Amino acid sequence: MSSDEETQLKKQKFVFNCTKSGVCCVKRGPIPLVMNDLVMWAKNNVVANMMPYIKFIKTPQGALDLVLTRKDQDPYAFLKQSEEKSEDEKPIDLSCPLFNKETKECTVYDNRPLSCRTYPLEYDGEKYMVVNSDECEGIGNGEMTKEARMEMRELAKEMNHALTEMRICMPVLSQAFQPFVLQELMQAQQKFMEDLEKMPPEERERIEKQMMKDQQK
Repeated sequence: MSSDEETQLKKQKFVFNCTKSGVCCVKRGPIPLVMNDLVMWAKNNVVANMMPYIKFIKTPQGALDLVLTRKDQDPYAFLKQSEEKSEDEKPIDLSCPLFNKETKECTVYDNRPLSCRTYPLEYDGEKYMVVNSDECEGIGNGEMTKEARMEMRELAKEMNHALTEMRICMPVLSQAFQPFVLQELMQAQQKFMEDLEKMPPEERERIEKQMMKDQQK
């Protein structure tokens, strides 16, 4: 630990013991993912459980992130809502899709992302920050050993480093994947058209009508 970190630690000791209130899980918004999370899920054979909620998004700062978020929802819609909110507008659901609101339990706690493991402590490359300090009941709760405190600090640093790497790699990977994905789609479309031609006229007509209806929707 550097002298600057020792000085900062002496000035204000970070104390956190989770009370499992679920506040962070309900109001967190999109949860950034890093390569460590994907590797852990692959090793533990739980990737399939996460896949429906993994999305590429562009953050308000312009970064391309891989996140856990609710299905069919703009993860940052709540920013627009706070600016242009109408009286009859329903609040945006910011809860983690893998959080059980009734039991207040994380359904993937043993496989939760690194970002969740470091919460509410963050590191921006220069200094540590405590987020949502007014809402989180665990901050300042009870006692915290020096070892536990330093472990969270190391995790926060690891998250910052991993997220920086992820944000460097994602634009490159997305560009590299585009030609491959387009080629796969074109091949699938070609095979579908070939299979369609081989069908009986009645069946082909039924499918073509359904396709037209889907396009109109």
